[in-house]
Amino acid sequence: MIKLGSPKTSQMEYVTPEEMRVAEAQAASYGLDEAALMENAGLAVASLVEGRYPGDNGRKLLVVCGLGNNGGDGLVAARQMGEAWKVRVLLLGPAESIRTRTAAENWRRLGPRVEKGEATDVPSLLSHGEWFSWADVILDSILGTGVKGTVREPMATAIRLINASRAAKVAVDIPSGLDPLAGEADTATVRAHLTAALHRPKVGLRGKVEYTGEVVVLPIGIVE
Repeated sequence: MIKLGSPKTSQMEYVTPEEMRVAEAQAASYGLDEAALMENAGLAVASLVEGRYPGDNGRKLLVVCGLGNNGGDGLVAARQMGEAWKVRVLLLGPAESIRTRTAAENWRRLGPRVEKGEATDVPSLLSHGEWFSWADVILDSILGTGVKGTVREPMATAIRLINASRAAKVAVDIPSGLDPLAGEADTATVRAHLTAALHRPKVGLRGKVEYTGEVVVLPIGIVE
C-alpha cells in the first residue's frame, strides 16, 4: 500500500490542470491507475473531514456529487464515512449518465448505510432541499478541474443551496464554479470553509480565499 503522507497547509506548490493531468497519467506507470487515485483521494478527504469535524456518531454529512471523477472522489469519501457518520449522497444527474466507469463503480459500491438521491433537474433537486439544512458538513464534489464556462443547472442551484446552508462546507480539490486555471468565479460558486487540494493546489485557487477558505494539500500517492 502506498503511504499517502500527511496533509499540508504551507509551502504551496501550484499546478495547472494540464500539469495535473500529466502527473495522473504518469502515475499509471507505477501502478496508480484512475481507480487507485480515486480511492486514495476519497480516503484522504474522508480522513480530513473526520479530523476537522470530530463528534459522536450523530454527525451528518451531505455529499453533493457531479457526474465526473470529482464526484467519484466524493463517492469514495461517502462510502468511507458511512461507517461512523450519517451520510447522504445527492447525485446531480441520473446515475446512468455518470461519465467514467470508475466513478460509476463507486456509486454502485455505496453501502446500505448511505442514503442516495438523484437530482436530474431543478425541481427534483429542490425536492431534496431539506438535505442541505439537515447536514452538519457538506462536501462539494460537483465540478473538478476539467470543467470550464458557465455553471449549468441543476449544478448552479445546488451551489446556491450549499452556500445558503449553515453547514461547514468542504470543497474537493476546487470549489465548484471557480475556474481552476484563471481563478475566475462564476455567479454560482461554492464558498467553502475548507478546500482539500488533491496532490497540489491548482493555480486558480491562489488568492481566492473568499471561495476556498483554508486550503489543505492532500497527498494521494503521486510521486514526482
